[in-house]
Amino acid sequence: MLVGQQIGPFEVEKELGSGAMGTVYKAKFHRSEEKIVPVALKVVALGLLGNEGAMARFEREANILKQLKHPHIVRLIAHGKINKSNPYIAMEFIDGEALDRILSRRGKLGWEEVVAYGKQLSEALQYAHDKGIIHRDLKPSNLMITRDGTLKLTDFGIAKDTDVTALTGANSTIGTAAYMSPEQCRGDRNLSNKSDLYSLGIVFFELLTGRKPFVAETTVEMFLKHVNEKSPRIGKLVNELPPKFESLILQLLEKDKESRPVDAAWVARMLTEIEEDAFARKSAGLSVAQARTAVPVNQSGDRMDATDKAAARALRGKRKKKKKAVPLPEQKWVHAVGLGLVLLVLGLGAYAALRPASPEKLFAAIEKTSEPAERAEAASRFLDAHGAQGGELADRAAAIFRSATVRDRERQLTNRNESRALRKPADGDDPEAFEHAMLAIDAEKDGDLPRAEGLWGKVKARFPEEAKLPYTADKQVLAKARWGWVADKRVADIRAAEGELRKLHEKLKNSQLYDQPMKFDPASPESLALRALRLQRIPDPEKAARTTDALVTMTEKEAESRAWYLIGCQLRLGRPAPPPDPVKVRVDNINAWLDATERTVRQIASDPDSADRAVHERVVRTRCREITELYDDDSQQPVKDAVRRATQVLESIPKRS
Repeated sequence: MLVGQQIGPFEVEKELGSGAMGTVYKAKFHRSEEKIVPVALKVVALGLLGNEGAMARFEREANILKQLKHPHIVRLIAHGKINKSNPYIAMEFIDGEALDRILSRRGKLGWEEVVAYGKQLSEALQYAHDKGIIHRDLKPSNLMITRDGTLKLTDFGIAKDTDVTALTGANSTIGTAAYMSPEQCRGDRNLSNKSDLYSLGIVFFELLTGRKPFVAETTVEMFLKHVNEKSPRIGKLVNELPPKFESLILQLLEKDKESRPVDAAWVARMLTEIEEDAFARKSAGLSVAQARTAVPVNQSGDRMDATDKAAARALRGKRKKKKKAVPLPEQKWVHAVGLGLVLLVLGLGAYAALRPASPEKLFAAIEKTSEPAERAEAASRFLDAHGAQGGELADRAAAIFRSATVRDRERQLTNRNESRALRKPADGDDPEAFEHAMLAIDAEKDGDLPRAEGLWGKVKARFPEEAKLPYTADKQVLAKARWGWVADKRVADIRAAEGELRKLHEKLKNSQLYDQPMKFDPASPESLALRALRLQRIPDPEKAARTTDALVTMTEKEAESRAWYLIGCQLRLGRPAPPPDPVKVRVDNINAWLDATERTVRQIASDPDSADRAVHERVVRTRCREITELYDDDSQQPVKDAVRRATQVLESIPKRS
């Protein structure tokens, strides 16, 4: 129990709930001395700290939430570990109530309210699906409603990122049985956005009726009903349910995922249409009712009696009187001119309100955000409004859009490459370009950069004209253009890696030539690469391999360090298998290196006036410095002895007279 405790920057106030994975607390997050933010602090149950699967799922939830920034999805505030062992996730605190509690209190909701919540939920799902994330556990208890009626989608604990390997085993199922799609029940590992749409249909059914479409006593029986049993007609259970809404729910609950709506955005549009149709019907009905119930009155404003009505009929039967002259201000053409002026003013006002913001203002919106997806969206807005004018800002906006698009696509391709189950083209992908891209990524991992460059060239050759586009808002054209954009970027990365590797060899050469020490920084990719090259020269294959692996691990997920990742992969190319006794090999090679160095020292001593003395002395100093700099942190005693010997050899160089 953590209530009342101060844990790092969190001051725990009360427990909000607990489950199999852990406990959620309300806490104050002391972001700074001035700013305190209320958060929902989710902490892993102590009994799961040794469970690798549970820890991986908890870490997955944090990594997924980190990607999601949407008004209808709970926001990640921070994540880390308490006392370096117990993981936590600090999320936006939602002052509201879960939909399952609202449902238990009220029994069921009106269809208008369900439509309002459904639109918000569909927007959140579409945003997550566009990121390649499937929730997999959509149900009322994971939908929070704030006091102002805003819906927030929560609990991504078992969400699946379609671009990475799933944490579940083969043919396993995760989720709450009553809301699972038929493909989840069958254990299909290649779930798509259509699985969440089926669960959305279940949620709609329950909110409208107060019951679930299928009832079963066991999980297996529930699975069979989802797979085989037809959903009941909801129209018979809910009065005045719009037929279009009933059709939408039945379509969401189709057993065949291909028969469900194409995506959540389509569902949101249908819900908007249902809402608009209902409003139009109400407006028309109100007008008719008002016309039918209008009560005739006389000139004094009183209800007309039989005498008044008879008089009115008599008057209608008489000849029309000659029209009186109408004053100018009351003449129709004057009114028409006035109305025209009013419409003109309104039109000018609408134009002023709707016309695009200035290029500077729209570009400032791009620079305000650092999130790649948000930057791409802001750049797209700028280019749609002002891209045709060209100029420096348009060029910069196009570069930002292209960079963000490429980064997102790179992440998808890399993650698909890492999973055997996902290593296939997504819907709409070009199969040939996808296969070349997978082979190119494999070649990069193997350190075969020339082959990788050739394969990326084949990727670009699939859509050469689209690859030349600086920007496109057309999704179909963009799907083709981004192949070339990614290929261009990866080829540039390969060439940058080749350039950086040449610079490394030049630095090593200058270090020897000018007798310069080389400080080691384990947080620097360049420093790791230099150390790996120096260790290969000893040679020390085991320590060189460890250093190279550290370089690859540090840089493989960092887009800005792509060249260093490729260098690390190239340094691993053709490395020998690790020796059975790496310490012995290390000591033997160091001593062989020092034996050669001592021979050089003796040569200097035997011929102190040699013209090559300065060169020999530099060789000795370089070799001794290599040993002392590369192994000064080694804890093995034989290696420490070798370092001490290197120091002694350096001191044994005869002094110049």
